[in-house]
Amino acid sequence: MRFIMAGLCIALLFSNFIAATPRAKKIRYVNKISIKVPEPSDICLSADGTKLFIVSDQGYLYETDLQGKILRKSVVEGTDFEGVYADRDFVYVVDETARRVIKVDTKDLKQVAVYETPYSGARNSGVEAITFNQTTGSFILITEKNPIYIFEYDKGFHKINQRKFTGARDVSAATYHDGYLWLLSDEDRKVFKLDPATFEILETFSIDVVNPEGIAFDKDGKMIICGDDTKTLYFFNKP
Repeated sequence: MRFIMAGLCIALLFSNFIAATPRAKKIRYVNKISIKVPEPSDICLSADGTKLFIVSDQGYLYETDLQGKILRKSVVEGTDFEGVYADRDFVYVVDETARRVIKVDTKDLKQVAVYETPYSGARNSGVEAITFNQTTGSFILITEKNPIYIFEYDKGFHKINQRKFTGARDVSAATYHDGYLWLLSDEDRKVFKLDPATFEILETFSIDVVNPEGIAFDKDGKMIICGDDTKTLYFFNKP
């Protein structure tokens, strides 16, 4: 009887876990474009929706058109650019190895400020993603893995909160779109749609992209994923 009861308890716990974890919906890209940005590690849409900002593992920031054609390259150089977010006036770039965020003017792509973001994790497992959470009015910085931390910073880049995220094996990029927070996982090859206030996973999407490293949405709601190794932009219909 004890073994039966134990089995029932395990089955119940497992069923609750499955119920609490949204099943991934498989989505396929409808178009892809090769780009000349070396090792593209993240992308974001410009505030006016007409351009992309793309950062490279090699420590470079590029501005491109919506098809990935390079328009400008910033004079700012880093060691390992992994995340990027842009508003109307500035571009914010995460330098993972250096543990800092570089603030760049959108007019001339020159550095205007640097914010230190200390983190004691492994050299290559620091902050991997950045975006701005319009629901809470705070910047979101997320570490890659082992463990995954979601850090919240105010507009002056003072840390105001942190929590662990256990819904993915790693996080390679993040963006805010249509009232939700979207996380991309390289190792899982999945996109996670989160409640921006509670960080609860609402939906999960499985994507057929090798080494997905960046995520953005265009003005029409189409999702753009960049592949690091393939130097390719993949375009998906609105998920």
